[in-house]
Amino acid sequence: MKFRGTLWLILIFIALGLYLALVEVPSEKKKDEEAVRSKHVLHFKVEEVQEFDLIHKDKTFKVKRDADGIRWNLVEPMAVSGEDGFINQMLVILEEVTLTRVVEEAPKDLETYGLKEPSIQVVLRFKTGKPQSLLIGSPSPLGHTTYLKTGEEERVVVSSINLGPLLPTFNDLRSKLLLDFIPNEITSVDLTYEGKRQSFQKEDGTWKLTAPLNALGDGDEVINFLSAIRRERIETFVAETPEEAKALGLDPPRIELTLKDGKRDKTWTLRIGKIYDDHSFNARRAATENIFTVSEELVQTLSRNPLSFMEKTLIALTEEEITGIESREGNQTIHVVRDPEKTGRWKSEPADPEGVDSATVNTLLLDLKEARIRGFAPVHDLKLFGLDTPKQSLTVHRKDGSQVTLHLGNPDKGGQSFFATRSSDQTVFQLDGETVRKIFRPRKDYQDKKLLKFDPEQVAGIGIQTPGRTFRLIKRDKQWRLVEPEKMDDLKPFVGKDILWTLNNLEYDTKLSASEPEEATGLDRPQLIVTLEDRDQQPLGEIKIGKSINEQPLVFGQLSGDPAQYHIKDRILGEIPTSLDRFRKKEPGSEN
Repeated sequence: MKFRGTLWLILIFIALGLYLALVEVPSEKKKDEEAVRSKHVLHFKVEEVQEFDLIHKDKTFKVKRDADGIRWNLVEPMAVSGEDGFINQMLVILEEVTLTRVVEEAPKDLETYGLKEPSIQVVLRFKTGKPQSLLIGSPSPLGHTTYLKTGEEERVVVSSINLGPLLPTFNDLRSKLLLDFIPNEITSVDLTYEGKRQSFQKEDGTWKLTAPLNALGDGDEVINFLSAIRRERIETFVAETPEEAKALGLDPPRIELTLKDGKRDKTWTLRIGKIYDDHSFNARRAATENIFTVSEELVQTLSRNPLSFMEKTLIALTEEEITGIESREGNQTIHVVRDPEKTGRWKSEPADPEGVDSATVNTLLLDLKEARIRGFAPVHDLKLFGLDTPKQSLTVHRKDGSQVTLHLGNPDKGGQSFFATRSSDQTVFQLDGETVRKIFRPRKDYQDKKLLKFDPEQVAGIGIQTPGRTFRLIKRDKQWRLVEPEKMDDLKPFVGKDILWTLNNLEYDTKLSASEPEEATGLDRPQLIVTLEDRDQQPLGEIKIGKSINEQPLVFGQLSGDPAQYHIKDRILGEIPTSLDRFRKKEPGSEN
């Protein structure tokens, strides 16, 4: 019984909650909304208005939405596009007008309130429903309020309505939008600034400069330029007819801009003339249109040097799409292509016995990807810049069969940069010296400079011989042990692997074209001999290191069975241990 009583109380609370949620609260909310709505003088939503009349004592404006119901157009006193933001603000003010109090329910004389011939009358029309109108009369003597009356009611009320936006000029209501285009849909830009013409064309999504010279365009720069123009607004309207055009510098204009949307076959034109005041210029859109003013900032935007719109990326590429690189210097040419059997590796074509340094080619691709043009030459004279017979050329081949060639010309006067061209646009530009050094490499940089070519997994013995001592290591069960000059199993970690890594990455700096006498190189009495053997003690490679080269961090080197002599960087050889202490796991005197 006690439980049944508790259950009934729970059910009663639930019922009360549902009543409040479903009946009482919505009812109170509706009452509040109705209370607020009852205070509104007019009852409409801005989006419901299709057209309206704004009638003053001396003029009438008729405004109507376009066919899409989005933008506003003026119908009277002249058919022009409307200023959407300003017009919508007016309607919001009218929608939110609330009465402060009722002055008189059925006035006999409206003239007392300035409503017999109101200073402002608004007539609103909708897609459905009756029109609504508002009469605005004299200011009330009490406070900052105004007498109002709707056309549907007799009573007169007062309200603190903001009259400013309801007293517009024709120019307030007309559109200030300068050029109504979408930047990404423009396919052609033609700009003449004080007689100098520049032109851009977009083909297959790529912008190209076609005047005053042919060059690849920087798509981002062009879109930013168009977006800046699209944001511009008309400042003031000067004249409705073009009779004054010549006097205002618009016939011919100082600046003329033409934009085209090729897909929609639409064209926009802007002409700019003389200075109107300290911060604006006279302008018009077409020869028969009205004259207005535009900002000084727009003129500055249109005065940009055409070279600033040109593509600064040297070559647009992804590493994966590159199939080959051809480098030419004088009468020497090297052509490298991807090795289809080894990812990330390159080979020469035709085959070069020296091989190709794949690391150099892969680094070159990264350098090409990051390279930027320093600046563009204002004239196109190949001979002037040493590009009629370029010193060096670099051709990049792509998977799709296309290719781009870079030609290197003379340095500039300061010697800090070089002039160059690319086959994609033939424009003369400048590259800084560091970029030139990375891209236009000599033939020898492409050659494989590794001295010892071996598979580390095949090495089972390492011999290190110095003038005073010989060291021999062997590998058993994947562990390296020192067997000469003494047996040592407890070696430093990775000592064997480190020696092999050093030797596997040992490269020469220069291969001597003619051998020098052995006594001059020290190769008759080498400072170091390193020998590699396999499990059967068969040689896998041997290198001898001779004397140091005067005032250079290089030493002489020679491979077993190869008469050629090399210059090798001595700092790399310092990684090879030549004392027992460097093999020991614990250094003498170590506390651990």
